Amino acid sequence: MEISLSDLVDSCREDIYLEMDTSNAQVEDELKFLKEFKKLLKKYNKPTNQIDYLINELEGNIDFENVIHIFDIDEKSIKNKIEKHPYFKNPCDYPIRLVTIMKYLKKKGVNIHYKDMDLIVDKLIQAIDGVKKVGDGMYFKKIN
Repeated sequence: MEISLSDLVDSCREDIYLEMDTSNAQVEDELKFLKEFKKLLKKYNKPTNQIDYLINELEGNIDFENVIHIFDIDEKSIKNKIEKHPYFKNPCDYPIRLVTIMKYLKKKGVNIHYKDMDLIVDKLIQAIDGVKKVGDGMYFKKIN
């Protein structure tokens, strides 16, 4: 059974989930494939955000600022949700863990499955007034 390429591309929804193992020795071939695939997606006016992300990852120049830009992560909304966490509203004498905050964000509907999302959340937590990092993944907010 033959399916024309345009029908196959049109059947794809807006989001295409791609994952790649970057540890093997065929990185150059994978880069060539991704660049050709990106050209094809552009030809049919499909989003190329995730392809750009994978190309950057394979080329070795990925950072979490790139992740924020590519996946259009709303830092302000996430920071507001973090500030609404019961710990930050009523701080106590023990620190809160990053894992706890990540679970809270997941419960509030924030997609936490992006690569380096923990680094983004870490940066946002430290940007909150009165918060001090006291260990790896541990934060303490001063009691007012």
